[in-house]
Amino acid sequence: MIALYKKYQKDFRLNLKLALPIIGGQVGQLFINLADNIMVGWLGATALAGISSGNSIFMLFMIVGMGMSYALPPLIGEADGSKDFSLVSKYLKHSLIINLGFTIICMVILYGIIFNLELLGLPADVTQATKPYLEISTWSMLPYMIFLTLRGLSDGFSKTSYAMGAIFIGNFVNVFLNYVLIYGKFGFPNLGLEGAAIASMIARIAMLITLLYFLFKNEALWGFIAEAYYAILETKLIKKILKLAIPSSLQMFFEASAFSIAALIMGRIGKYEQAGHQIALSLVSMTFLIATGIAMAATIRVSNTVGMKDPRGIKMAGYSSLIQVVFFMACTGLIFTLFRNYLPQAFIQDPKVIAIAAYLLLFAAVFQIPDGIQVTAIGILRGVQDVKVPTLITFVAYWVIGLPISYFSALHWGLGPGGVWLGLLVGLSVSGSLLIFRFNRLMKRGLLGEA
Repeated sequence: MIALYKKYQKDFRLNLKLALPIIGGQVGQLFINLADNIMVGWLGATALAGISSGNSIFMLFMIVGMGMSYALPPLIGEADGSKDFSLVSKYLKHSLIINLGFTIICMVILYGIIFNLELLGLPADVTQATKPYLEISTWSMLPYMIFLTLRGLSDGFSKTSYAMGAIFIGNFVNVFLNYVLIYGKFGFPNLGLEGAAIASMIARIAMLITLLYFLFKNEALWGFIAEAYYAILETKLIKKILKLAIPSSLQMFFEASAFSIAALIMGRIGKYEQAGHQIALSLVSMTFLIATGIAMAATIRVSNTVGMKDPRGIKMAGYSSLIQVVFFMACTGLIFTLFRNYLPQAFIQDPKVIAIAAYLLLFAAVFQIPDGIQVTAIGILRGVQDVKVPTLITFVAYWVIGLPISYFSALHWGLGPGGVWLGLLVGLSVSGSLLIFRFNRLMKRGLLGEA
């Protein structure tokens, strides 16, 4: 263990320097939804099930949008490593246009889902609670995707603290407005779930404005934004970005959709089971986004070393990131195991819901390490712009293997809520194992050094 630490000591420090602000921002972003769940949970199981259904649908589109935005940081990082700054403004403009086009398509699809929400077979009271929440949330996707694009610029230049600061401001706005709008404080009407959605939308606008301010204060980065206005649209750059963006978004989609569909399967079992699932998922999402922060730092470091044409640096950055995420996820798995009966009480006081959430946290504890491995390995491979094979791996792991196990074991094999999470556990384990195999194979064949 000591020898391992000495070998990667420098890389561990470099990873953390990038990762800690990203992790802070990721946790802050999750806290917007976490605050919604906690404050809405005080309204009862029906309201919590409603926000679970709404978020299961909406966050699927948001997470896929994050995948689209992930194409920009490795391109910016590579340009920074090779000192070819002429490409930065071009990458930024083309990425923004692609992301805005994606957002418009998603908003149209979301409205189609809203108008046909009854087809999902959820209880009538849950459907009624979900519709207005989802409709308002849909409009918040526009400022959020612009925020993600600008974040790609700052993160690509290793200015990861900018997004963290913006997200913290957004959290403050969200919690305050949740209190005011959900419960009708300071003369405002009691809007319940609709108030939570309005608060989240305003919070995301505040995040965008704050990030713009930070970028404006950085003369070099603001210069790239100003130059982007004059950049000429080029088909080859659109294709280059889409070549990274589409597989990256599909990777996010296959995993996120597995969890979203799992929530809908849970809704078929009952609203108490769905509420317990939402609580466990909120806690798991916290650790996952921290792992995502490590993965994003790996992408930045690896892409930067690609630009510098440093094969050894690529390997050191990759391995050290994997070691760090395994250590962290092992610790969180232990926490979930030891405190599974207490953590759900922060969300709700219903004993039945707490018992279900505590049971599901045992599954969460087991899949912490494979979950961390798979997201970090994807980040490393994205840094060398290897995205096609990882996309196929995620599709097989979650859709071909994981989801069928969740569906049949929960609804036909009598395992109930545990069956849903068994499928998620298997899917994450298969994905993590195959992605590690992919990474090792590329290294043995020397392909990382040629990237």
